Amino acid sequence: MSETSQLINVNVEDSPKIIKHSETSWILTLEEDPDTGDLIMPLPDEILASQNWQVGDTLTWNVDDDGQCSLTKDTKSKP
Repeated sequence: MSETSQLINVNVEDSPKIIKHSETSWILTLEEDPDTGDLIMPLPDEILASQNWQVGDTLTWNVDDDGQCSLTKDTKSKP
């Protein structure tokens, strides 16, 4: 099995629904806000640090043709 196809569990406190796929790829389970029903994507400190993201950054959500989602930092927006 190649490195990119291996799934490695990440021990992230309070986030048991996160699986590390590669150095820059994770599989996250969305959480539902019980009051509003909104979906929330948990981003633990490990992910923020590895991508050089900070609280307040604007992230762009992309969905490709096979349904995989990715987030990228919007470098044109200011927090």
